[in-house]
Amino acid sequence: MLESLVQELVHLSLELHGQQTNYPNPTIITLCLVHMIPQGTESVQERTNIHLSSEMDRRNMRIGAFGDLHGDRYMEFLIPSLEDLAAVDLLLLAGDISDRGNLEPFRSTVALLKEHTDAPVIAVFGNEEYQQDHERYRRELPGSFLDDGSTTFELEGMLVRVVGTRGSLDRPTWWQRNNVPGIWRSYGERVERISELLRRGEEDLLILLSHYSPTRATLEGEDPGRYEEMGSRAMEGVLELRRPDLVIHGHAHGGSREGTIGGGQTSLEDFGSERRAVPVFNVALPLAREITILDVRRDVDGFHITRV
Repeated sequence: MLESLVQELVHLSLELHGQQTNYPNPTIITLCLVHMIPQGTESVQERTNIHLSSEMDRRNMRIGAFGDLHGDRYMEFLIPSLEDLAAVDLLLLAGDISDRGNLEPFRSTVALLKEHTDAPVIAVFGNEEYQQDHERYRRELPGSFLDDGSTTFELEGMLVRVVGTRGSLDRPTWWQRNNVPGIWRSYGERVERISELLRRGEEDLLILLSHYSPTRATLEGEDPGRYEEMGSRAMEGVLELRRPDLVIHGHAHGGSREGTIGGGQTSLEDFGSERRAVPVFNVALPLAREITILDVRRDVDGFHITRV
């Protein structure tokens, strides 16, 4: 009976996928193999995962990211890794691509990037892209800048949503405190806004792109006395709550390249299961000294994101 079932399923697969091929649909064959595994050898979940993992392993993508080019100041780190962009599916810019509001180096950098990749580009403003010039930057890179906003698109068979922000600081810098009215309130409101934007929807992959560090996990290496003016513990709390799949930021030139947020059992609802930690990557060029390339692989356990 089992043998006839296998033959019938293989025959059906060939009909569905055309007689020109001798290779049946792997989905059908997997179902056959699952039925042929003796009971007691593996759990139903393990046998089902044979198929699911083979399907999801093909849902890979590669993300390129960098920030803090500061005009042409760190071009020596950008140029050698431009060739790596040929393999990326998405390019993320984490702010401070220009320096002191100078648009010309930014324009040249955009032209350079377009020569090496046709991947979609998503960017956020850094503190060196001055507020009054934001529209000029948007004209140079239409449809790419996120300023406390999000965008959703399909990529490599997955629905991807990127939330973008300049970020928040626990304590505004001296210059901000003396020159930007209402800056304390603005940072508090931004945290609330990003929390709402990071609510899960229909997306498969949820990414936060920020200029300022949204955690202290990647500030190690900087002067601890400056942590409050480089990142945000309030934003870290948001990430622990909303748990995006990936966090990318710049700004911390002397920090660490990788860190994690959360993980383990953090509530009664998590009892008996492990929550995967949220990976955080600091892509500031003065620190990374190259474009950061991330390999994003999805399987039955979720996303595995590693630096190439």
